[in-house]
Amino acid sequence: MRSTLHTPQSPYLYKSLVRERRENTHHLPCRLRASLRPPPHKSSVPPARMPPKRSGTMKATAAAAVGAAGTAGASPVGGGPAGDASAAAGRRVTRLRSRELGLEATTGAGGDVASDDPGPARKKGKVQPATKGAKGKAARADPPTPPPRPRLPPFPKSGDPMDFLKWDKEFRRICALPEPAGTVIPCTVRRKPTGPRTVSITGVASVADNSMIRKASRSVVGISSRIPDGKEIMQCSGIVVDWNKTSRLATIVTCSAAVCFDGALVHPNPKLLVHLPNRSTAEGQLLFFNAHYRIALLEALVDFPLEPANFGSSPKFGQKVFTLARDKKSSFFARSGTVLLQDPPFFLKYKYWLSLSSAIELCGTGGPAIDEHGDVAGMTFGRLPNPDVLSISILQTCIDMWRRFSRVARPFLDMDLIAFETLDITHQEEIESEHGITDGFIVDLVCDDSTAGRLGISRGDVIVSYNGLRDFTLHTFEEYLLNLGWGFLESTDPSWTINLELEIYDPVRGTIRGVTFPLGFSDICEDVCNILS
Repeated sequence: MRSTLHTPQSPYLYKSLVRERRENTHHLPCRLRASLRPPPHKSSVPPARMPPKRSGTMKATAAAAVGAAGTAGASPVGGGPAGDASAAAGRRVTRLRSRELGLEATTGAGGDVASDDPGPARKKGKVQPATKGAKGKAARADPPTPPPRPRLPPFPKSGDPMDFLKWDKEFRRICALPEPAGTVIPCTVRRKPTGPRTVSITGVASVADNSMIRKASRSVVGISSRIPDGKEIMQCSGIVVDWNKTSRLATIVTCSAAVCFDGALVHPNPKLLVHLPNRSTAEGQLLFFNAHYRIALLEALVDFPLEPANFGSSPKFGQKVFTLARDKKSSFFARSGTVLLQDPPFFLKYKYWLSLSSAIELCGTGGPAIDEHGDVAGMTFGRLPNPDVLSISILQTCIDMWRRFSRVARPFLDMDLIAFETLDITHQEEIESEHGITDGFIVDLVCDDSTAGRLGISRGDVIVSYNGLRDFTLHTFEEYLLNLGWGFLESTDPSWTINLELEIYDPVRGTIRGVTFPLGFSDICEDVCNILS
């Protein structure tokens, strides 16, 4: 009988078996008759021609269904040969055939009672998730895995220079290969920073210098200024003077060229941006500027914790300093240099500037010049061939005056001076041999209709003392005169003056005379609030 089901005549035998079962189940309850009625076949292949599964799990179920029909009575094939053949054929019905014929819900043990036992559990295959898109489209393949980076070659141990050159060439080639897309490289393993490198500092000889510069960098910010229509005025650096942890307000001093030109504001309301060490940006507000000393003070609301700069002492000739700067990309720059023992150039209007031996960055104007301890010694100003430095004592006095009186009292002598110590040694020997002068200020220019001219001071005279002092360095002399201006600020009289006792040597007559010089002060072009009002 097993071979009969696989012959071409087997479909006819199967159909006759089904027809007999339908005729002999009219006495069964409606529920069982409905369960024995085969559902409409949904497959495109006829059930009789579908290949049977070689599984014996449903043999008893099919036989029980036929047996249930026989026990109910009136089965002409129940005990004859035809009935035996039908029973044998039923035992060969596969699970798929029984499910399509509705035989899976019956049981052979309970007669006409349907069973709730679903039978042995079937293993379900894994269904791959379909890709988004139209029906029937094949799933997209995953992107190919990038090839692994080649391994670094081992260092040659032969000692042959040619082997080392080959190894070095291969080493550089592998290091220059780009990382695969999406690779995250921590900053701790990068060989280069994301921004421009810090400019090499040629004068660094110890780790302590590097640590000192890194600590001082927290007090250096970048400053960029624009007018409201977007045109850039200047890009420079700034020094953090103060930072309030509670209000998050930072006070910054920078170069006045960021907001003014030729002693006047470029725009009444310039837009100032402060570029911080963490590459964030804050908006700055101008507080005041002083065109005479070329400084400006501003404040900004900053969430990033800043480190206020430590103000040191005035720079000295021959002193080694480091100039610091930060650009609008927040990249940090540092250079080393030396304070030059030379006279300021003739075209500078004021002679209290110091000169540096090395150039600074393009964004370095307004940045600090720090000493070997990390303390600020002055503010730098870009100029070729040698940058200028404003003494920190002058800068700090101006800030203190503005904080207390909202203005700065600058002294004016109406004459230009040259320090004897900055002259060429041959020139110094000549003056000493002819006049016996070894130190002092040489008068280089006297303005017309000035107090100095009216007092008989002329070009070539030498100031050998002032108020009994004999410190003849121009920037220290300016600091001394500036500190005399506190009395002018406390006074309400704009014509207030203070007497300066001078001893002047006349090289023509070869005599020294005393002169009482009434020193005046000015506070114009300082308070932004007064200018805007």
